[in-house]
Amino acid sequence: MISMTSLSSPVLIGYVGYLLGGDLAVGLEAGESLRKMGYPAIELSGDVFTMIDILKSHEPKKIILVGAVKRGRTPGVVEVYRFTPRQPIKPEEVLEALRPSLEGRISLEDLLVGLSYLETPTDEIYVVECEPPDPSPRLGLSEDGIRCVQEIVKKVEELYANL
Repeated sequence: MISMTSLSSPVLIGYVGYLLGGDLAVGLEAGESLRKMGYPAIELSGDVFTMIDILKSHEPKKIILVGAVKRGRTPGVVEVYRFTPRQPIKPEEVLEALRPSLEGRISLEDLLVGLSYLETPTDEIYVVECEPPDPSPRLGLSEDGIRCVQEIVKKVEELYANL
């Protein structure tokens, strides 16, 4: 177990999820598990503008973001990658990309878009994301969603130890 009493760690874990989105909540469950294990983890399930401000206020050297994103992969697959900001092709894409925050919707993908188009708090951001096995609206995770949470936690622990 990691012993971290402060969130002023050089590596910060941010977790995102939608509580009523079935397995879209895997990020919330994984993040809470990591936080209870003593890792410096904060929930980032809010509007992009505020979440980026919160990340910047912690001044991390490195960030690990966790959550679920529907990308059409095999359900339950967990991927780890280094985040590279995407540049908009047309200026109006920035406005469209930030619309979810203005409408009160947030997801890991929305946060990644915001980090691409606004400002990144650090140059080293890693993502641990799961293809949600069952994103149908409901409270609670499926059995496959629970396995996804376990895999996310395992991958974050490995990544954290190597950063």
